[in-house]
Amino acid sequence: MKQGSLRSSAYAVLTAFIWGTAFVAQSVGAEHVPPLAFNAARSVIAFVFLLVLCAVMRSGRRKGQAASVTRSRKDLLLGGFWCGLTLGLASFLQQKGLDTTSPGKAGFITALYVVLVPLFGLFFRRKVSGPVWIAVVLSGVSLYLLCIKGS
Repeated sequence: MKQGSLRSSAYAVLTAFIWGTAFVAQSVGAEHVPPLAFNAARSVIAFVFLLVLCAVMRSGRRKGQAASVTRSRKDLLLGGFWCGLTLGLASFLQQKGLDTTSPGKAGFITALYVVLVPLFGLFFRRKVSGPVWIAVVLSGVSLYLLCIKGS
């Protein structure tokens, strides 16, 4: 296995771990803070972290090395606006949902993206292979068994 591939896999596992454990923190936060305040605090922390990360990345760039190329500043701002709006709305709805349900059920609903991506792909005329459909069914059943308890 290549080192880059191993690193990418490790980052994916780390991201899934952080994302999965965040449901517990979100559930506890939902008991004490309204959804908009919780998401605002979380977004401010993320903004500060990314600001520091950008500064470190910029200072680490060698002189004369070009920054990443974008089509235009307008496209970048417009794309950033729509991505941010969508992420903010999704975060709010997820946090609001944690007010009324358990972290396990919220995790189940959120993890359904694994199942929904191939289904949505059909609307864009993407061909989905047989093994992917088997994985979709296994993922859906597995997610249900992992996350849903009781009635």
